[in-house]
Amino acid sequence: MKPCNFTYIKSSSINEVLDVLDIHGEKAQILAGGQSLISMLNMRIANPEIIIDINFLKDVIALNIKDNVIEIGPLFRQLELENWSDLKSNLPLIYQSIPYVGQIQHRARGTVLGSICHGDPTSELPLCFLALNGKIHLKSKKGHRSIPANDFYLGPLLTSKNSNEVAIKLELPTKKEATGYAFYEISEKYSDYAIASFAVVTDNNKIRFALGSIPTKPTVIEWDIKNFKFIDELLNDFAWNLDIEDDQHASATYKRDLIRKVGKNTILSSIKNI
Repeated sequence: MKPCNFTYIKSSSINEVLDVLDIHGEKAQILAGGQSLISMLNMRIANPEIIIDINFLKDVIALNIKDNVIEIGPLFRQLELENWSDLKSNLPLIYQSIPYVGQIQHRARGTVLGSICHGDPTSELPLCFLALNGKIHLKSKKGHRSIPANDFYLGPLLTSKNSNEVAIKLELPTKKEATGYAFYEISEKYSDYAIASFAVVTDNNKIRFALGSIPTKPTVIEWDIKNFKFIDELLNDFAWNLDIEDDQHASATYKRDLIRKVGKNTILSSIKNI
């Protein structure tokens, strides 16, 4: 299959993008890396009337470190982040997870912000964004707003970004003292879609446990570190409170078992990294 006809617009500034979005809204789609969008166009899952190519924007950031926060702009590629020499020291959770993101060819074109906004429940970067409780900055003709990760994902491929908004910046907190980070993923083979993925951030106060692929959206829960002695019961309760179904990859029973066993091992790994 090939895409339906659409109008192609090449934008050189955020204001140009906002002008188009303000008029056409849901009829327009933004093209950055295109690793998800192009496939959706070819399968006609997405049928926009207008494609706005933002690859030529001149008024956006790439990557900045500011006040213990990493700022990532809309055109920064996943492979650029993976190859950043300070990634491990500043974003250890991303360092552990990013090799699982597709193949290297996908990471060479795919943008970090594009993956965050696409909101695929099997994707690694949205899960880490949630585990780190970062922020995303959105802009429209009406103004600017920032949304914490806890409030961004509403369902599969569904976020709180409006159709007249463009994501201009991602904020992720840098590595904190006395904090452990761990990521683990289960798939049929390396770089395949995840059957289950786990991202954990642990400090002296809490365990922040994020689960991907099994629920219909990236999901996070926090427990007081004092309750770690009850972690088996906590994970079991969490697994049973999720609406989990059998699919072609795994049974609901197997998925709950992954949460209890692999989830616990990931938490233990994060504690060891403190």
